[in-house]
Order: sequence, then structure tokens, then C-alpha cells
Amino acid sequence: MMLWVVFMKTIFNSSLHKTTYGLILLLCGALLGGGAAIAMDGHDHGSAKDPASAENPMSGHDHNAKDPVSAKDTTKDIMSGHDHGGHGSGQIQSATPTPIKEVALPEGLSSAQSMAIDSTGRVWIAEKVGRKLAVYDPEKKEFATYSIPSSWGEMGLSNITLGPEGDIWFTVTRWVESAEEPHILGRFSPADGYFTKYAIPHNSVPEELTVDANGTIWFFASNKNYLYRVDPKTFALKGYPIPTANSTPKSLAADQKGHIWFVESNANKIGEFDPELEVFHEYEVLTQFANLGDLSIDKHGKIWFVEVTANRIGAFSPEQKRFDEAIIPTPSSTPVALVNDDNGNVWFLEYKGNKVGVFNPETAMFHEYDIPNYGSLPADMAIDRKRSVLWFTQSSTDAKRLGMLSINDVLAESNKQNNALPTPPEEKASNGSLVKWLASLVVIISIATLGVWLTRRPRKG
Repeated sequence: MMLWVVFMKTIFNSSLHKTTYGLILLLCGALLGGGAAIAMDGHDHGSAKDPASAENPMSGHDHNAKDPVSAKDTTKDIMSGHDHGGHGSGQIQSATPTPIKEVALPEGLSSAQSMAIDSTGRVWIAEKVGRKLAVYDPEKKEFATYSIPSSWGEMGLSNITLGPEGDIWFTVTRWVESAEEPHILGRFSPADGYFTKYAIPHNSVPEELTVDANGTIWFFASNKNYLYRVDPKTFALKGYPIPTANSTPKSLAADQKGHIWFVESNANKIGEFDPELEVFHEYEVLTQFANLGDLSIDKHGKIWFVEVTANRIGAFSPEQKRFDEAIIPTPSSTPVALVNDDNGNVWFLEYKGNKVGVFNPETAMFHEYDIPNYGSLPADMAIDRKRSVLWFTQSSTDAKRLGMLSINDVLAESNKQNNALPTPPEEKASNGSLVKWLASLVVIISIATLGVWLTRRPRKG
């Protein structure tokens, strides 16, 4: 606009013939009017269109539809400009049918809670209410169940994990009618079908546990602020007090160095324990009162975790001592579990959002997929790495199903959608209007310049 004002002042300060002035003004007005009409044609700000018409890009998503089977692909960006990390933001891209399939649990088995997958691809689950350990064979499509011996007392399974030899290690929880807390660890041997009970001293009540590559059992006790280690050969127990008092430690994982990583939910920290030096290191996360949950370690050694209350996926790089975060697209989704696949993607469950989500750190992109069974309360997840299949439990009392999806199929479809994303119509129209307006301005300047030149030509006679 300033360029136009300066240009007109220059013309009218020159000694032009009145007829030339009139001609220039007439042409300028006509061309500017045409340019304005062209610009308005690209943006319809005032017309009242049917919001469910084909021109509305959201018309395919019915927010009032009863069928919850759908998926939303959402883009997020992780900020990486400084050593203290950053927060992500994004927008909804599209909606597609959910790729999630479900397997119904057999009669006599309650909803599943904790799970693990063995080297053959069999899916092991601990029922939420009851004393049964169950296994599902995806190839034979058969279930088998094993009950805790009645001599153990009134208790049921709590959390399970796999040892390097294929044994199932687990913790137990007391039933309502049982007054005494169970101070034991359990082991089940699939080879012979036997259960073994190990008494834990110091009145400790084992809760979450993991087994490292050497077979060492690590666990937290629900009533202690300690990290415990059990020697796989002598079964000697040793406890290490966590530096931060009342930290509420949760979720254990061992990295390639053998270091044990965990979250401190009440302290808002990530913890690291070096077994050789018997030393703890603690790192405070970016977001206050995040309520840290499940933790996983990728193949590069980066620590990934969920922030239950903050509704975020967090990452910690041990080498750089750097945190990053990304906000989950679905508000108040309550992420409860996560795991890393072999391609570096981070898969997670949304307890209240009733979805399975995946985050790609390289493209900074989220995808979310609705679980067909509404209100399923997804709880735990694991990956069959040989078949590239993700499995998860549904802990709702009425659910009584397992969920699964093919990782390769889902990622292939997601990449296809990302590559086919069109340029928004508004952006195309805006760019086209600007080009046309600039072309009109060039024509006006050329005509005016010609008029000035013709007026100032020396006249003969």
C-alpha cells in the first residue's frame, strides 16, 4: 500500500495532460477492482454453507455417531532448541477406520490386567480379579489357564514379567477377605507347569518387578521406599533406600549397561541405579505434578515415560541429561503404559481416551486409534517382535478381551496418509489471489509509466 501511495504522488506531481490523467485513473481503477474481486473469490467469508457438505473437510467425522470405531491422525512437534527440553503442539489431520482387532477371553477368566509375551509369541496375562495365569497361542487360537495353588492362601496375581529362561515371575495381591498382606514373589515354569513361592523378609509387599538380562530380579514394595534385588542363583535379597523420601517408585526397566531405571511418581523424578557402584542418580522432569507412570527404554538408550496427569509423553537422554515432552492430542487421555518398537516408535495406551497411540520421534508425529470396545480401560501392553504385533489388555470388568494390531500395517497406512496430505484449499486460494494482485499492480505501473513517457515527448511544430 505504501508503494502505491508513493507511486501515485510521483505521477500527479508530474506535468501530465488532463486526458492522460483520466486515462491512467480509469485503467488503474478497473484493474484494482478486478484484482480485489479476484482476491475475494478465493476466500468465502460470508456465504452460509452446509457444514456437512462435501466442501467441509471435517464432514466425514460424526461426533455424535454411536459407533466409536475410528482413528485420528494428529501431528505434534517436539521443541528441541535448548537443553531443558520443550513442549509439543499439533493439529488433527484425518480420520480412518481403526486397525485394532480383539480376542475374546474364554469363560471362567476375568478381565486381564498385566501381560507379557514370550519368545514363541504366546501372550501371557494375569487376570484382574482371580488367581489365574493364562496364556494365549495366536497360531493355534487357544487359551490355557493355570491357577495359583490354594495352599498359598487367599490371593491373586498382580504384575507379571518374563525371565531370560522363559519363566514367568509375578507379584500377588491379597483378596478383600484376607487380612494379611502377602510378602512373597512367585515364579511359574511353563516347561513343567509348577508354581514356586519365595518368602520376602522385612514385611515388604512386592508390587512392580522386572528381570534383567542376567536373570536378576528387581522389584519395588508397595509399603517401602526401596529398590530390591534378588540374586537368581542364591535368592539372596538386598534393598537399597531411594534418596528422595516418599518418592513412590514405579515401573522398572534395565538398559543395555545393566542400569535400572524407574520413575518416582510422588517426587516428579526419573531414577537411575548403577548396580556395580550401588549408586542412585535422580533427574527432575520438566512439568511439575506430572504424575509419572510407565517407563520404557528404546534401542538407543533413551528413556521414555508417560505423564499421567500432564497428559504427555516424556523422553530423557542420559548422555545429554536432556528432557523433551510432547502433548498427547486427546485431552485428559490418562496415558498408562508405553513400549518402544524396533523402528523407534513409541506406542502408548490411553486409559480414559480408550485409544492406542503411537509417536514417531523422527517425524514428530502422533497417530491415535480408537479401541472398538467402548470404555475398555486399557491397562498394559507388549510387542511380539518376531511378528511385529502389538498386544494390550482391557481391564474393564465387562471387557474380557485382548486387543491387538499389526505394527507394520498400521505404520504403512500412516506413512501413506502423511505423504498424501493435500495443501489446504484456503492456502491455495490465498497464494493464487496474491499472485494475481501483484500481476495487476505490475500492469498498472507499466501503463502509468507509458502515459508519463507519451506526455513528455517533444511535440513537432
